[in-house]
Amino acid sequence: MLVRSRITIPKLGRWRSFSSFPRCLNKIDSSKTKTYTNLSQILEFAIKTTGPIPVSSYMKQCLVHPEFGYYTTRDPLSPISETSDFITSPEISQTFGEMIGIYHFTMWLLQGKPKEVRFVEFGPGKGTLIFDCIRTFERLSKGTVSYEVVLVEASPVLREEQRKKLCGDTSLNVLEDGTWDAKTLTGKRCHWVETELDIKKTGTNYIIAHEFFDALPVQQYEKTKDGWREYMVDFSEKNVIRAKTDPLALPNRTTITSKELENPALRFNFHSVLSPHETPGSYIPKNNPRYEALPVGSRIEICPEAYTYSKHIAALINSGSGAGGCLIVDYGPADTVPINTIRGIKNHKIVSPFDDPGNVDLSADVDFGQLKQIFENQSCQVHGPVEQGDWLHEMGLGFRTDQLVHIAKSENDKQKIIKAYKRLVGKSHGDMGSIYKFLAVLPSGSQIQPVGFGGSL
Repeated sequence: MLVRSRITIPKLGRWRSFSSFPRCLNKIDSSKTKTYTNLSQILEFAIKTTGPIPVSSYMKQCLVHPEFGYYTTRDPLSPISETSDFITSPEISQTFGEMIGIYHFTMWLLQGKPKEVRFVEFGPGKGTLIFDCIRTFERLSKGTVSYEVVLVEASPVLREEQRKKLCGDTSLNVLEDGTWDAKTLTGKRCHWVETELDIKKTGTNYIIAHEFFDALPVQQYEKTKDGWREYMVDFSEKNVIRAKTDPLALPNRTTITSKELENPALRFNFHSVLSPHETPGSYIPKNNPRYEALPVGSRIEICPEAYTYSKHIAALINSGSGAGGCLIVDYGPADTVPINTIRGIKNHKIVSPFDDPGNVDLSADVDFGQLKQIFENQSCQVHGPVEQGDWLHEMGLGFRTDQLVHIAKSENDKQKIIKAYKRLVGKSHGDMGSIYKFLAVLPSGSQIQPVGFGGSL
């Protein structure tokens, strides 16, 4: 059955309404409606009607459009090859979530053993990480802590996967406020919310954000002699080759060969263009000294939603009378501004972000420098970032791997455990040990040096 989307044709001119893309779809004109069956058609219509749209609007629609968005229509972590596009650290080995469970146990000890805590995960995927985390935490704390789990998840497909992992056959209860809950396999409450606004700003919150910030929409800018100009997404017919001048056609590439230009796969309807004049978004880098000092010709990426989420996270961890914290795990430069990092991921391969909108995962490098600045401005204590391989070794991953190898039932199982270990901590091409980084955020006034970031019990 085809899923159809009805949208309205607003009366707007080209290049006139840069930030209006999401809003223009909500303006109803019953005399002029169109019916579409995929996201590309909707994006084409919107751009032809309103003009080029911000990169962030394009990304947001591709990822979370209610009918055709990547995350709202599938399980991207499915083991079935036809639907799986990538694999994350928690799915590679149970030890990853166990190390995060050990980390939170040490935080609980260092913060005076609060009697009640709340584990919150933003974008929990299949629920594997939080499952391994709380299993380890409960074992180490010997069941002496009262806790609940809160999962921030907008995808109904992934909510169902998380329910199966954490709660087994227990069905979800729909609450009066439109959220959901169920009992975990160990009898603890698990509460699902769609946004961070539904999380209680009371008590001790231990927050996990694993590969969450990289999926937030970013905006791209270039500094010209006339000031900051924003890159927008435009549409043209597919017979026009855009790869030669399009900075987003091939992520993280500065040169394109003539042979590549002949490849039909590089001919995309959607492509980026630099706005000839200021847009509402141009004021974001203009008002930040971190970007304004850059020379003409500089290109940067900024994630406005990272600011919003970070402020909410800061409020949540500052509400716990000195206890609580947030552990962020993602990829990106440790202390420089990301430049042209938007990428598409499909079938475990990097593709253009303009390839098959809505059916390709999109992500961008996380600006850890920006995150640190935001949290510090909220009076939080920040530690890191630390490379994943170093952090996992500090938490004892090597010892845990030795244990698992020792009790493995077969040589094949031993090799799988060792292979997973090397993938998580290795720093060679294809490994995760240096690409991914850990950032710890603690409440205002905290004097703790957390384990994994130079501290000890």
